[in-house]
Amino acid sequence: MLVIGVLVILFAVSNRIEVVLDIWPLPFQLPVPFYAPVMAAALLGFIGGAIVAWFSAGAVRRRARSASRKANDLEKDLENLKDKIAELDAEKKQKPTA
Repeated sequence: MLVIGVLVILFAVSNRIEVVLDIWPLPFQLPVPFYAPVMAAALLGFIGGAIVAWFSAGAVRRRARSASRKANDLEKDLENLKDKIAELDAEKKQKPTA
């Protein structure tokens, strides 16, 4: 993260020349440093990619939740069966052999 931060700062310091942004449907012209629209576009692209990745991984997360629930249920069943085996062993030891 530190390396990316340093690169962003170096880019901003190196590209301070002003450009005029013409916001088309509006009658505004906005002078900004060159790095501002470039970084804004990069940030929007990053956020858009993150959203696409999040939705693409939805099925994987759903399967993981289902597998986790199934594993928890199986662990509970295993504990119940262990308890049942312990009870049966205790009953077997208490019965006198003839």
